Amino acid sequence: MKKSSKILSMLMMLMLMLALAACVSCNSAEEPAEEPAAEEEEQQVGMPNPWSDVESAEAAAEGAGIDGFEAAEGTTISLGEVKVEQYRCMDGMAEARIPIAAVDMTIRKGRPDTAPEGDGDISGDYGEYKNEWTQNIKGLEVKCYGNREGESTKTIWTSGDYAYCIVAYGAGGDEDYGLKADDLDTLVNSIQ
Repeated sequence: MKKSSKILSMLMMLMLMLALAACVSCNSAEEPAEEPAAEEEEQQVGMPNPWSDVESAEAAAEGAGIDGFEAAEGTTISLGEVKVEQYRCMDGMAEARIPIAAVDMTIRKGRPDTAPEGDGDISGDYGEYKNEWTQNIKGLEVKCYGNREGESTKTIWTSGDYAYCIVAYGAGGDEDYGLKADDLDTLVNSIQ
């Protein structure tokens, strides 16, 4: 009995040592950082949103400091009638957001110097596309980008002192959606 009692004691001591070791490692874990006080949270500020929502195309042009803005409202394309849901502006650029059928379309007009790359591309779309081509619409060289041949997701051009763009994404995640040549012709002729 004496031998079994020794073995039992040793096993109990071993279990006790393992339990203590586990407790020590649990307690030595890093404490989570304290939440900043309300005063500190107010001091943490990100970059302000440069866009302002406005009620009309005229207000968008005025807020952007550009001469007029017409975003093809009332024009009919293969998807239906263009109806602007939201106008926005920032210094140098006016924007119209248009949900149409299953497409989210944005039309912009702005000063070319508002383009981050200095190339007149004011679209804000920096994706890479499988296809790139140029289309001549009303005497303008219109650059088109899309993943489906002949369908433009991003369309950019300049006319006079301004840069323009149309970006059309399929709602629901269709990243390959693009506007066909007839729709682009109608839209570009209606945007000023």
